[in-house]
Amino acid sequence: MSDRDAVRDVLFQYTDSRPCRLLWGALGDGGDLGDLDLADYVEVTRVTDGDVCLVTSADEADMYLRWDRSHGSFVYAAFWPPWGVVDAGAADRAAAESLLAERDRPRPVPFAETPFANGGPAADLSGWL
Repeated sequence: MSDRDAVRDVLFQYTDSRPCRLLWGALGDGGDLGDLDLADYVEVTRVTDGDVCLVTSADEADMYLRWDRSHGSFVYAAFWPPWGVVDAGAADRAAAESLLAERDRPRPVPFAETPFANGGPAADLSGWL
């Protein structure tokens, strides 16, 4: 199953959310993900309770963003190969949108395919949060 299909499977459970419906349609119809604004992307991560995350890049660094219910905030981790985590922290909605605005357009990914999952390098950000 591709990342796109995995994200659509999660989004299908949240069809009462407008941002989730928009993203679901864009992923399924081959639509332009650029039609969604950053607020929609951030809302999708919150509504799906972190099951859909975002990845974006600037230069060589990749930044992953997800909703963390246990902290009641968005958490992010930026990776710069080969050094690993170079920045991480927690953000409110406005700060999360600002982080995304400074980078390339975000791409939705399923939680299982991120460094937050399965003991990945961002699974424990306790030293950063």
